[in-house]
Amino acid sequence: MIYYVLWIVSFVGLILAVFWLNLLFFNEGRRIKIKKLPHVSIIIPVHNEEKTIERTIRSLLNSNYPKNKLEIIVVNDESTDNTFNVVKKFKNIILIDNKHKGIGKASAVNAGLRIAKGEFFGVLDADSEVGKNSIRNILTYFSKNKIGCVISAFKVLNSRNIYTGIQKIEYAFTVMIREFMSRINTLYYSHGVLSVFRTDLIKRLGYFDENNLTEDLEIAMRLKSKGYEVKMALKSITYTRVPGTFKDLWNQRVRWYRGFLNNLIKYKYVIFNKKYGLYGNFQLPLNIFSLIMLGLVFILFSYEIIRNLYNWILKIIILKFEIFSIGDLPSLKYLLLTIDIKYIFPIIIVILVNSFLLYKAHKIIKERTRLFTLNLFIYFLVFPVLTMFHWVTALFKEIFQTSKEW
Repeated sequence: MIYYVLWIVSFVGLILAVFWLNLLFFNEGRRIKIKKLPHVSIIIPVHNEEKTIERTIRSLLNSNYPKNKLEIIVVNDESTDNTFNVVKKFKNIILIDNKHKGIGKASAVNAGLRIAKGEFFGVLDADSEVGKNSIRNILTYFSKNKIGCVISAFKVLNSRNIYTGIQKIEYAFTVMIREFMSRINTLYYSHGVLSVFRTDLIKRLGYFDENNLTEDLEIAMRLKSKGYEVKMALKSITYTRVPGTFKDLWNQRVRWYRGFLNNLIKYKYVIFNKKYGLYGNFQLPLNIFSLIMLGLVFILFSYEIIRNLYNWILKIIILKFEIFSIGDLPSLKYLLLTIDIKYIFPIIIVILVNSFLLYKAHKIIKERTRLFTLNLFIYFLVFPVLTMFHWVTALFKEIFQTSKEW
């Protein structure tokens, strides 16, 4: 059974790779020349961010967007460290205390949005930094009124250990795929590393959902459900810090995946609905199919591990705990000769295809890539297994409705 699942996964993966690569020849999307720069509000929700918030604010102040048209709103979300005092030393920064506590940062974003004066507003996490041209570039993608949100491309700032190094590879790949989704109008993500929205539109739609684990995903899916488009500004580069420990990465991904499952159920009426074009008839069904295949792989591999472990324990009992000598262990040559090519070949195909896609991803975001590194090895062979456990944990928590923590 595993044999068939692996071949299905590799076959579908190959078809998708060809499909995504063909999108390289699609037009990036129409951009406009801005004759008169609009007023923009940038909302930064903060909670115990004393170590990073100063760099975040300075990146905005050092951008080439006119200061008289840039409103920076920092919303202090019950910080217990020195965040408030760090922000307070900046002049012309609006600093407010958010007294209303929701599940995540949505309540803080809404608090800033209520007083925002800009025609457009952006959401920027306190651990992120904008590039010099980020804001100007992102606004050029609002080429028509139906575009409700434009997200920036992003790079990792802190790739110093294995965890952050793997995410640096992953983020490059993610930017490429989201750019392709943007080109065929199936993009349904926004993020905290600078996403810009039409202010009046989001207010009309009822602000951000304060009871949602992934409010940035929810607002993008809400925009799509109302017939608006979400685009990526590939030339608008922003930078973010990613989790640097196993625990932080685990908690982040489980929260993300729980949020996705929750919002998928919330907007299930979009799936296979002709009204929503490729978004409803291709992108969401593809994601659901991927989750089903991921679940199958998890179940089958778990079964194989348990079965082999059972046989190994049984063998030890039968042999009355006889200890094998080193000489009894199989040689490397023997292990290589006994490898079943039926299982290995589809895995090799997937790795080769993804290696090529990863190479193209780094070229697209103009970032250097290194082959044959430990991070790359872990990304291809270990990270997918970890991701599988993230999804299983998220599914388990959603089924049993465990407490939601941001």
